Amino acid sequence: MSVLQLRRDMVVVEEEKAVENDKPFPLRTIEAEVTDVIDIDEVEEVSDEDDRPRKSFFQHVRRWFNALIVVAAVGAYPAMIVADSNVGDGDIKGLDRTNWSAPWAGGAATILEKHFNELGWAKDAPAWSPMARLTAKPAFQSAMAESVGQFLVLANSQAVSAGREDIDLSAASRLVTASSTGDQLRAARDALINYDRRLRRRAAALPETPAQLTAKLALIDSWAMKSQEDIARSAALASGPIDQSATTAVYSAKGRAMAAFIFIDTMHWPQNEQAAAARTTALEAWKAAAAFHPLVVLNGSPDGSVFGNHAASMGFLIGQAQAATKAYVDLIAPAPALASVASAAPAGALK
Repeated sequence: MSVLQLRRDMVVVEEEKAVENDKPFPLRTIEAEVTDVIDIDEVEEVSDEDDRPRKSFFQHVRRWFNALIVVAAVGAYPAMIVADSNVGDGDIKGLDRTNWSAPWAGGAATILEKHFNELGWAKDAPAWSPMARLTAKPAFQSAMAESVGQFLVLANSQAVSAGREDIDLSAASRLVTASSTGDQLRAARDALINYDRRLRRRAAALPETPAQLTAKLALIDSWAMKSQEDIARSAALASGPIDQSATTAVYSAKGRAMAAFIFIDTMHWPQNEQAAAARTTALEAWKAAAAFHPLVVLNGSPDGSVFGNHAASMGFLIGQAQAATKAYVDLIAPAPALASVASAAPAGALK
């Protein structure tokens, strides 16, 4: 710090001798007394502050506004990822059966349209989009589409066996698979609508025989078995509380559960109290599994006090749904019929 400090002292300035009228110039003695100490740097800083213009109110507002824009830009992408993760399990409702001649076809068309038209089909998302960063939604949609496709294969096979082969139903059964694109799902939805309209024009209701109903329920039972296998495999491969394989297994099970709920709700059922009660129990169990919605799937110890295990919870829900489905089948056909019909179902429907 530069400090100019003057204190009481005798300062003698000796000027050069000058000749004035041939006489030497006398020495001059200067005495000064200064009592203040002056900080030169401080003086300069004060001067700079005084010279700096003061910011107006609107300049402060603009500064904070720019800061908010930066914060919003940084948080927008994660927020869009969360928004795009919706799989439509917040409000699970049954289908209005009065609008369809074949309610199961209407259920399939409705669930497909909801995903490719409203929620967005994850497989079609560009690489830069938030939806492309997701794990749960693609797993859900792939399993759901695979299950719907298997059901359509079985329904088409039953129609052919009954002598009611239909070109639109056959096309829909080929279009819907685990790897379908949004355009293929749209085409399948249109084919199912055309199929149902044709039935309506003919006033042709298609009552299901106990054997046909049992075969479809056997297919749904196979979805429960597939989900249990996936969950058990993810538990064996678990590498930590947050595990991608567990997320895929849980949301794949959710997708199959959603398809199971839709088809059990839209299939015809025997008109007796016991069968109706068993059907209601199965619907509630599958709906509980479809509505299970952990935002982050944890794969910790099942009895852990810090990290839970959502895969184990989903396995329990699927087990309940499977038991309820088998109880429903037992009221429609003898227990041995479940295995025999499942083995006789088309290969494409159960793989």
